[in-house]
Amino acid sequence: MNQINNKMNGWIKVLLIDDSDIDNFINKAIVSKEESVEQIIVKNSGFEALAYLNSIIDQPEAYPDFIFLDIKMPEMTGFEFLEEYKKLSEAIKSYSKIYILSSSIDPLDIEKGKSYTVVKGHLTKPLAHNNLTKLLLEDQ
Repeated sequence: MNQINNKMNGWIKVLLIDDSDIDNFINKAIVSKEESVEQIIVKNSGFEALAYLNSIIDQPEAYPDFIFLDIKMPEMTGFEFLEEYKKLSEAIKSYSKIYILSSSIDPLDIEKGKSYTVVKGHLTKPLAHNNLTKLLLEDQ
């Protein structure tokens, strides 16, 4: 099934990548209020997220429609994740939309995020329900 049909039928999948359990809890609660979201996957590091994405690489129906990525994480920053993400197959890169979701309002972080063609935007934590609704509506 293609991405548009998935979204029209309320089958949106969201991947949250953040090392903070509290932020994941809050963001998951906000995302779960969206009727169009079918599945929320939470990973606590860029390494876990890459392992997950690699495990579904041959399952397009499992690809996340949206990835919300923290950039300030230990071990692997969000920017390091993006460097590794660029090496994944074109199928998943063209399917998933990445938004940086960070508490950082540093203009350098925002500009660096814009340098990645796979990044669609920068949102400030916590994820606001109205911002999420707007993203989902714009994407249909």
